[in-house]
Amino acid sequence: MNMDQWLKTKRYDEIWQKYCGFLDLNINQYMDIQKRLLLEQIDLYANCELGRKIMNGHHPKTVDEFRRLVPLTTYDDYADDLLPKNKDVLPSDPVVWIQTTWEGGKAPVKVAPYTQTMISHHRDICLTCIILSTSQKRGHFELKPGMNFLNGMAPLPYLTGLLPYTIQGEYTVNFMPSIEEGNHMSFGQRNKEGFKLGMQKGIDLFYGLSSVIVRMSESFAEGGSSSSKINLLQFDLGMLAKIAKAKIRSKIKKQPLLPKDIFDLKGFVCAGTDTQHFKEKIEYYWGIKPLEIFGGTEATCIGAESWSKNGLILFPNVCFYEFIPMNEYYKNLENPDYVPKTYLMNELKADEYYEIVITTLKGGAFARYRIGDIFKCEVLKREEDGIMLPHFRYIDRVDPIIDLAGFTRISESTISEVLKLSRLGIGEWFAYKRYDDLKRPYVQMYVETIRHPHMTTLEDPQLIKEQLEIYFKHIDPDYANLKKMLGIEPLDVKLLPSGTIGKHRARITHTMAKVNPSHFDVMEVLNLAEPAVGDLLC
Repeated sequence: MNMDQWLKTKRYDEIWQKYCGFLDLNINQYMDIQKRLLLEQIDLYANCELGRKIMNGHHPKTVDEFRRLVPLTTYDDYADDLLPKNKDVLPSDPVVWIQTTWEGGKAPVKVAPYTQTMISHHRDICLTCIILSTSQKRGHFELKPGMNFLNGMAPLPYLTGLLPYTIQGEYTVNFMPSIEEGNHMSFGQRNKEGFKLGMQKGIDLFYGLSSVIVRMSESFAEGGSSSSKINLLQFDLGMLAKIAKAKIRSKIKKQPLLPKDIFDLKGFVCAGTDTQHFKEKIEYYWGIKPLEIFGGTEATCIGAESWSKNGLILFPNVCFYEFIPMNEYYKNLENPDYVPKTYLMNELKADEYYEIVITTLKGGAFARYRIGDIFKCEVLKREEDGIMLPHFRYIDRVDPIIDLAGFTRISESTISEVLKLSRLGIGEWFAYKRYDDLKRPYVQMYVETIRHPHMTTLEDPQLIKEQLEIYFKHIDPDYANLKKMLGIEPLDVKLLPSGTIGKHRARITHTMAKVNPSHFDVMEVLNLAEPAVGDLLC
């Protein structure tokens, strides 16, 4: 029986146990699953060309051997085999290749192979997330076949595009817009059309990028979703009545019309690197607490919150997890030859920050892979919910990458290339991620200008910003969407007196990473500058 049939026959306990039963595990049971699946993956991996290359010809027989003999890896270790989509070197045949940008808009993209078994498990994970998004307590959820589903995520070849295809034949929903129509639309068009259909027919489930959801909500509250130009005959009578009543209440109370005044969502799933900063606003606009999930091209979807929506819990059967504590991470950052220590899920400490390391299971391609993300282990268990597993909060990309709202990634090399193309006479600089008053992310740059006969030297920060943005958009097309679609000003530039950064560099003993706020003491730099400059950083 598929989930549609289980729902029709009200076999709710069986559904919960199949898709959400992992929340009943204790840490020892969790680790048993992790270790068993890792050993299965090692056997597959050791018998393929890629696995022999990554594991240096070793065939570990235990988890400890695997962690001792196999080096930590990055995408550079896989690029020569994966970018040509060479399936002959893989542990299992891929049925689809998922992709994303590697470094901002810089070529090439990253691609990752997905096996049939991985896709089957991804289907189950997608259904788990949908179930938990509608849940408010253990064993309780609100789903039925044929619900209206606003899917505000990117289509294939991006990971989020798998969802409509994986759940087909298992759970029936009415996607808005339809899969076929949505695939022929741009990201912005698909979201607008989905929202338009939601106004006409209602929305039961919503899956979207947190930053885009907030922008759509703000536009709605500002009157940007007026239905005056839409054919009213296309609306369900129930939705017309809801809209009319909500508008009357809004005028009487002299309050803006919010999505929650019209829509009665059963479940809300949100994703994106800055979700933590947007969740409160999403709940304000929509009247429902969103379920945060986490995933990536190489890792697939690896975590979701429980019914309490108070921290990510990592699925035990998707990847094998290791964690690098931040003190080890920084030792490795200062000395690339240093091999950082890793810890397993049952060795973590609460209130500590970790870089996550994954080994994909079920025939995946990646072993001891540093996906480039930092998590905080909030608590080791939540006894009030009866969940005996660690809960995490996603923090951000590791240095030196700045991820802006899940749209683009800005690296040191990206900025260096922009500065080179601009020929603006910028010498020393540093950049880091900040948030504006509306909690929207942007890149804060501090620059020092130099005089050069073949370069234009500007002393106006606004003019410098405008010139740099021309080249950011040229190198990275997604950069332009930050302002166009989200209303974000992605860049702010401030000038420092010449020599300020050099003074700071002279005070530190390690190598400075320019896009590295953890190593680059911003306040100290500003204090070395003129007093007025120090006041710029609030």
